[in-house]
Amino acid sequence: MKKKIAVYANGFSMDSLRLAMEGIKEYAAQKDFDVFVFMSFASYSEEHGINQGELNIYKLSLVEEYDGAIVFSNHLNSPHTAVEICNEAKEKGVPVVSVGMPIDGIPSVCVTNEEGMRDLVTHLVEKHDVKRIVYLGGTADHPDNIARLETTKQVLKEHGLELAEKDIIYGDWGNNIARELVHELDESEEGLPDAIVAANDIMALAAATELIVMGKKLPDDVIVTGFDNIPYGNVFLPALTTVDQNFKEIGKTCCEMIFDMMEGRECNEKTMIPSRFLNGESCGCTEIEYFVGMRKNYCRHSYQRHLDSSALEMYERILRSRIADMSDYASLKVSMQEHYSRNNKFEGTEFYIVINSEYFEDAVAKEEELFVNGYSERMEVIVAVKDSKVVNVGRTNRHELIPQYDKKDGEQHVYYFMPLHHYQHNYGYMALVDDPPIMKLDMLSPYLEKLQQSLKLLRINLRLDSLNKDLTRIYNRDPMTGLYNRLAYEEKATALFEKCKQEKKPMLVMFVDINYMKRINDQYGHLHGDNAIKTVAGSIKYILKKDWIGVRFGGDEFLIVGDDCDEEGAIAARHSILAFLELKNHDGSQPYEISASCGYVITDPEKPTTLQDYVKEADNIMYKIKQEVHARDGQPRG
Repeated sequence: MKKKIAVYANGFSMDSLRLAMEGIKEYAAQKDFDVFVFMSFASYSEEHGINQGELNIYKLSLVEEYDGAIVFSNHLNSPHTAVEICNEAKEKGVPVVSVGMPIDGIPSVCVTNEEGMRDLVTHLVEKHDVKRIVYLGGTADHPDNIARLETTKQVLKEHGLELAEKDIIYGDWGNNIARELVHELDESEEGLPDAIVAANDIMALAAATELIVMGKKLPDDVIVTGFDNIPYGNVFLPALTTVDQNFKEIGKTCCEMIFDMMEGRECNEKTMIPSRFLNGESCGCTEIEYFVGMRKNYCRHSYQRHLDSSALEMYERILRSRIADMSDYASLKVSMQEHYSRNNKFEGTEFYIVINSEYFEDAVAKEEELFVNGYSERMEVIVAVKDSKVVNVGRTNRHELIPQYDKKDGEQHVYYFMPLHHYQHNYGYMALVDDPPIMKLDMLSPYLEKLQQSLKLLRINLRLDSLNKDLTRIYNRDPMTGLYNRLAYEEKATALFEKCKQEKKPMLVMFVDINYMKRINDQYGHLHGDNAIKTVAGSIKYILKKDWIGVRFGGDEFLIVGDDCDEEGAIAARHSILAFLELKNHDGSQPYEISASCGYVITDPEKPTTLQDYVKEADNIMYKIKQEVHARDGQPRG
C-alpha cells in the first residue's frame, strides 16, 4: 500500500522548505510515498487570535493516518505546538522526526549552527578587522538563536573582544524591528557598529535595505551578515554573507530516519547536519562571479515576475468582486467554480478549496458556536480543479483531505494544506498540489489573506442581509399579533391588488372588527383586551392562504386582502373566522365571549375602482353588520 508522510512546516520559511522538499522528494522517488505538507503562516509578531487560526491547520491532519511525520519545529514559530505534534505522533505509534529543535524522546535532525557561525564571525574579525558587533537575534528562547549568539560571543572572546549586552537585540525573526534598529544605532552616541550580525537573512536584508535608504554604503559604513542562505540574499547588492543550513540534506536525512523506524531499526536521538559559511559581498569581500550570475538571471526574469504578479492581483480583484456581489451561500460555489474555470494559471493543474458550509449557511451564528470542536468532520468542496478543469466533488471529510485521492504506485505527489480562518476560527482549507506557480512567486501568503478577506466579506454581507430581513419583518409586523402592520399594508396590499388587476382576477377585501371590545377592557382589564385581539388575529392567520395578507389595521380592526377569491371563497373565509372564535369561546380559557363583525367586498379587475375605495366599502359593510349585532343585543356599539 502506498505510504504517506506528513510534514508540518511554516510558509514564512518557504525557501528552506523548498530545499528540504528537494531532499524529501528524492527519497520519495526511491521509496514511493506521497507527502502531505500542513503549512501555516504563523508569526511571532502576529496577534494571538490570527496565529491560532494559522496553527490550527496542524489539527486538520490526523497524524495516526500517516506512516511518518516530519516536524520543522524550529520554523513553526510556536515551540509549544511543535512539542504537541511530536508527542501526539509518538503516542500514536507514528515515526516522527523533529527538525532544528531537540524534543525529549523524539529523534531530531539539527544543524550545527556553531560551525557556520564560527567561520562567519572569525572571517569578520580576522579578514575585515571587525571590533564591535551588534547581534540581531530572533527570539531569546529559540534554540537556534541561543546557539548562534553563544558562538558569536565565544569567537569574539577568543579574539580578545566582547559582545556587550546592549548590543544584543531581538528582532522576532522579522522585518520591522530590524528596520527600526538601524535608525536607533545611527542616532546613538556610538553610532553604527562595524558589523550587524543577524540570526537570519530576513532580518539582515531588512536592516541592509533600510541602511541603503538612509544613504549608507554597505559594507563601507557597516557590514551586515545573515544566516539561512535564502535566494533574495544571493541577488541582493551587495550579496549577503551568510550561513547555509543544507536543508536538502536535512530533508533526505529525516526520510531515512523515518523509514529506519518503520522497519524497526533504531535511530540516533540527535543527528547533526553541518552548516557552512558562505562568503558574500556584504562583509567587504570583492564582487563574486557566482552572485553576479545570480543577479543577471534574476533581472532577466524580473519583468515576467511583474507581469505574473499583476495578473494574479487582477484575478484576485475579479474574485473579490464576484464574492462581494453574492447574496447567498448557494451562489458561492457556482460563482467560484466559474471564476476558477477561467482563472487557474497560478494555483496549478490541481487544487481544492474546502469549507464548512454551515459557516456561510448560518451567517448569524457566532463563530464560537459553530467551531466548538475545531475542523468539522464533514466539509464541502466548493472548488475542485483536476487537470486544469473544474470538477464537481461535493462533500469530503478529515479522513480524505484530498477528494478522491488517487494512490498511484510509482507516481509521487506533494500536497500542501493551508488554513482558511477568521482569527482563531477555522472554516476551511486550501490544498495545492506539487509546485504551482503561486508558490514560486512567493505570493501565497497575501493570496490566502485576500481570499479569506473576501470570504469574510461574504459572511458579513450574508449576516447583514439576514439582519435586514429580520428588521424588515419587525418593521412590517405588528408585535402583538404577528400580522402585518399598517405600514406593510401600504406596500404589500397595493402590490397584490395591482397584480390581480393585471391578471384579471377578483380579490377579497375583508374588514374585521371585534364586537364589545370596550366592555371587555372595562370589565376584565386590558390584558384580557389584548387576549381578545390576539385571539381574533389567530382566527385570521388560520384562514390565510399562501399569498393572502392579514393586517392589524387599528386597535381592534383587521383587514384581509386575498387574491383569486370569489363570493363563495369570501363566505367560506368569514365562516371559518367565526367558527374559530366559537371554538375558543367554549374552551374555558376566558370568562367572556369573543365575536367579530366581518364585512367584505370582491373586487372587479375591469373597473377603475382603487384599493382604498374597496377598503372603505368593506369597512362600511362591516359597520352595518356591527350595528345589527349591537341592535339585536340591545347594547351600544363598542
